[in-house]
Amino acid sequence: MQLNQFLTEYDDELSGDSYIDPLGVLVIWSAFGQQIFRNRVNSISNDVRNYTLNLLHHTLIRDLCDDDAVQPSKALVEEVGDKHSLALRQASLVYLENLFTYAMVAAPANAGVESLGILGASKARARLEAQGNPQLQFTHKKAGYLLVRQLGLGVSGRYKTPFMEMGFFNATYNYHHKPDAAKLWDKTHLLIQGCERLAALYKEAKAHLLELLQGYRRKSRIAFDDLPASLLDAYRKALPSPRQVGADTRDFWLDITGLDQGAAGALLSVLDEQAQQSPDLPLSVQQLFALGQQRCGDPAEQQKLLHVQTLEPLLAEADLLFTLAHHAKNQSIAEIEAHWQALGRDADTLPTAANQIEEMPSLTSVLAGTGQKRLMHLLKLARTGSFAEQLRGLLEYHALVMRGRGQLPWAQAQDFDRIKVNARTTTLPTAEKWSAGRWVNTYYIPQFRNLVAGYRGVQP
Repeated sequence: MQLNQFLTEYDDELSGDSYIDPLGVLVIWSAFGQQIFRNRVNSISNDVRNYTLNLLHHTLIRDLCDDDAVQPSKALVEEVGDKHSLALRQASLVYLENLFTYAMVAAPANAGVESLGILGASKARARLEAQGNPQLQFTHKKAGYLLVRQLGLGVSGRYKTPFMEMGFFNATYNYHHKPDAAKLWDKTHLLIQGCERLAALYKEAKAHLLELLQGYRRKSRIAFDDLPASLLDAYRKALPSPRQVGADTRDFWLDITGLDQGAAGALLSVLDEQAQQSPDLPLSVQQLFALGQQRCGDPAEQQKLLHVQTLEPLLAEADLLFTLAHHAKNQSIAEIEAHWQALGRDADTLPTAANQIEEMPSLTSVLAGTGQKRLMHLLKLARTGSFAEQLRGLLEYHALVMRGRGQLPWAQAQDFDRIKVNARTTTLPTAEKWSAGRWVNTYYIPQFRNLVAGYRGVQP
């Protein structure tokens, strides 16, 4: 039996939370991060080059679909539907993404192309080395994929939510889903026309896609060596690196995303100033939020930053306590409490952090569903009287989270005062690394740094 059909590449984006989020708090803190960044930034959509690549590809598809003179070949319509079908748009996106990836990894050494951050670069490079002249297929099905599950994990899939939030299209890639969308596309055309490199790429890619749509034959394939050299060169010149793309598109993206406004704008202002004055001394997430709050003039937006500053102490201290609970295979509660106290914590640490949250009703209203239930559970266990009760409550909460994933808990109370670890142990935290007030969650700040570094035209 061939096992390859049942195996896929490891994808930490899909399975990683089971191993790095034992307390299930990602669903809590991510909601506050998304509120600040308005769903424009997350762990998989934070690169200005990929943002721009996706925008350009959708612009090409929209313009060709809106042109009444453009009619796909009969063979193409039979395979994926007419030019207004979702399948045709998906096939176009996958094909163009693959074309871009091959163009970049096959670029001459003197082309100035930076391959870091290009999705599928390693797979494309391997195929070029093994096959010499790989084939591209125009289809929305997996036969044309360069990446596993490309419709979800390729550029268009990763950046779909931000583009929907901005209003470019809806879930089925309808570019005319609401009247305001036309203004976004008008601004997009002004961006492309105003940048010589992007305008040249738009012209070349549009001509190629038009020829493909009209001349398509059933299940035809296109050899990489048969692609127009001018098209490959245009991709390399227009999108060589996030720095170059960011320098060309900063004003456009800040306007469209609104990331220069409100809470996100305050954080951006602090990051820009820090990059100019002290580029070698990056601010911690905690410092960035404190400075951003001081700089944010809108009370409603300022509250978003305050929410994070009030929430994080409870999440961070709960994370520390759980870390202490599974640093050794078998411990007594008294031993864990001794470590807790050695780090400057006591039985009032969690209750104090919980009280700060409960004194701010607007904070819990941000959450819904699972996130709200988990925060309420954490608040409840934090209010129990003794350290032993808090620890047992945390381990019961952890077991509930893991059970929901169909997994065993990492640590659990075995007898009255013993804690047994079922997973790998971790290093015992030190006072130097776990000082009072230490934050552990990021609220998408590293991703925001990466995105705005591209805007700034510098290395993140």
